[in-house]
Order: sequence, then structure tokens, then C-alpha cells
Amino acid sequence: TNELTESEMDEIIRYASEKNISIIPLINTPGHMDAILDAMTELGVRDAAYGDDWRESGRTVDVTNEEAKAFTLAFVQKYIQYFAGKGCSVFNMGADEYANDVFTGGGMGFGQLQSQGQYGAFVDYVNEMARQVKAAGMRPMAFNDGIYYHEDTESGTFDDEILIAYWSSGWSGYEVASASFLSEKG
Repeated sequence: TNELTESEMDEIIRYASEKNISIIPLINTPGHMDAILDAMTELGVRDAAYGDDWRESGRTVDVTNEEAKAFTLAFVQKYIQYFAGKGCSVFNMGADEYANDVFTGGGMGFGQLQSQGQYGAFVDYVNEMARQVKAAGMRPMAFNDGIYYHEDTESGTFDDEILIAYWSSGWSGYEVASASFLSEKG
């Protein structure tokens, strides 16, 4: 419900342009993908949601599942191309709150990725999405909480051209990198 058609989005972008307002689109992945995960299931992508042996996220794609990852990257590419074609200069990839719907402790979803040795797959996923955004001539943006979660630098390096939308300083058990740490990383 409440989704916009392409013609409605065209009208919003046209109106914003007339008013000298820039649009920063957001397709939040790999989390906040409820409807996209439902579509993947309907289209036959198996085990697309992140989880463990007894619980599964209803909103987060498993970045270690190559088929689900490829589907998501191809799906978002359609939106990247659309918004690049409309003159947008920044594209927000989201990249926040990984599987927080099922992992409510132990660092939540990002902590789970780290404890399972899978955080590097998240780093790779975000960097691949950033490559797609940059190839379309836009600057990638992401929310801060997944970027160097718990100030982890052992699992890989994030593209330093990603703009950080800093929304959370974390909370008990959710140890996001500090703004100063992210600034030091570029």
C-alpha cells in the first residue's frame, strides 16, 4: 500500500526540480526489504532471508546467499538507473538494522554476522551496491549503523566514497561506530 507509480514519481521529481529541490532516493537494503523478500519467495529464490536454524528475518536478505544477493543487486539496479536518469546525484542504499527483527541481543543482526564470521559478506555487499551507484554517476549513501559496526576493521574496508547518514549513536548492546571513527575512515 501507498507505493508510488513511475508516473507519480516522475511528477514528484519534476515538481522538485521546478522548486530547486534535490531528491535523494532510498531503497534500503539488505534490511527493510519485507515486500522484496516476499517477491523473491514467490519467484522461487530459496532461503533468501537471513536467519539461523530456528528463526528467519522477515525483512533482511541473506548476503551470504549468492542467488538472493544477485537478485537484490539486479532489482535495485533498476531503481539506480531510473533515478540516475532523472538527474539525482545521490542514492541512499540504506544498509542499516540488519536482521534486528530476529536478533534482539548480542549486537543484534550485525553482531550476529560478526560472531558467525559473515560480516565480510555484508562489507562486500555494500561495496558492490556502492559500485553500482557510482557507475550510474551518483554518490552512494548509507546509514551509519552497519558501517564498521563495533568499529570492526578486520572484516574488510568500506568504500570511503559512501556518504554516511548518521542517525543512531547506538543503544545498549548495539555498538555502532562513533562519528569520529567514521570520519577517520574517510
